[in-house]
Amino acid sequence: MKLAKSLFVVSALALAVGGAYAADDKDHKGFNDMDKNADGKLSRTEAAGNKDLLGKWKQADKNNDGSLTRAEYLTVMAKKDANTVKEKVTSAGREAKREVKEETAEAKRRAPKADASTGTTSRDAGKPK
Repeated sequence: MKLAKSLFVVSALALAVGGAYAADDKDHKGFNDMDKNADGKLSRTEAAGNKDLLGKWKQADKNNDGSLTRAEYLTVMAKKDANTVKEKVTSAGREAKREVKEETAEAKRRAPKADASTGTTSRDAGKPK
């Protein structure tokens, strides 16, 4: 039973992470999509559609030349992706723990009560020995 619950939790986490990436990919333009003039750098104008990137522009622009190289861009986006996955896995983990707790409570509720003095369960009560 514990193995089944563990497999369920792992499956739920895998689906959550996969779903996180699928949902994010639709809204996420890559470096090449934004680099309109194909000069290998992103200007603020080219990156205008990516609010997360613009918000971290000063941190990302390591050499302070006003544009982002592919390496600078990938550094920022890798951190963002890692944080997104971490948040989604944590959220899925909390959900899975809650579900396991509910299942455990339900199993305890359904289990027969044992009478320590007689060694019988509530289901055994009234049955001939």
